[in-house]
Amino acid sequence: MSYRNLMQNIARGGGMALSTGFFVKFNFNKADGVKATLDGLNWDTGFNFTEQFLDEVNLPGAQAATGQLTGRFTGEGMTNYVHQKMFTDLQLSWLCDANMSPYKFMNTWYQYIFQEFTPEGGEIETIQNSNASTFAQMMAVQEQPYNRTTRLRFPEDYHCTVRIAKAEKGPDTEYSRVSTVHVLQEVFPYAVEAIPLSFGSSQLVKCTANFYYGKHRVVYNDLKTPATFPLVEF
Repeated sequence: MSYRNLMQNIARGGGMALSTGFFVKFNFNKADGVKATLDGLNWDTGFNFTEQFLDEVNLPGAQAATGQLTGRFTGEGMTNYVHQKMFTDLQLSWLCDANMSPYKFMNTWYQYIFQEFTPEGGEIETIQNSNASTFAQMMAVQEQPYNRTTRLRFPEDYHCTVRIAKAEKGPDTEYSRVSTVHVLQEVFPYAVEAIPLSFGSSQLVKCTANFYYGKHRVVYNDLKTPATFPLVEF
């Protein structure tokens, strides 16, 4: 293949895909409880840090769970067969501002899953805001009772839908061409990774979370033809 043919094929395909072109959006419309709690962080009003501070996302992969049959049943050697569709976990990483907004968002969502109560039966609020105005007051915040109890919430109370769009630069706006949209349903965080802090070289703080999800589909758009945006409600 000549260089000219290669460049023509790249142009027909809409150019090359860049790793920096993506958008992620959370939708809590069916989980009123966790949405009301997270709204206390003002995460979806005006400046949406869950979108603006997002640094890295791994598009979900797919694999098949397989089994084996011996030649006793097939008349041949060992034969593999597919019996279940599987998807990899979702991982998202954010850069944190001084307010640690992405960390507060993820930790609040995670803590909401585990509803806690005092020994007297009173519910402990998920968001623990402090009225402290000094460093000393913050370091002296009251501890939670040791004999508090935990009750798991129903899954539909903390699930959400996540849409991940793979986008490329377009002629009109910075990212107007969308090739694929991953729609993940029944999403919830199962781990918020530890954040290392050090007195060494100063670096930006990053918050990384891992998610499970129940359903996953991918919607395709052909960038070689006039695009229709958005493909799904985004």
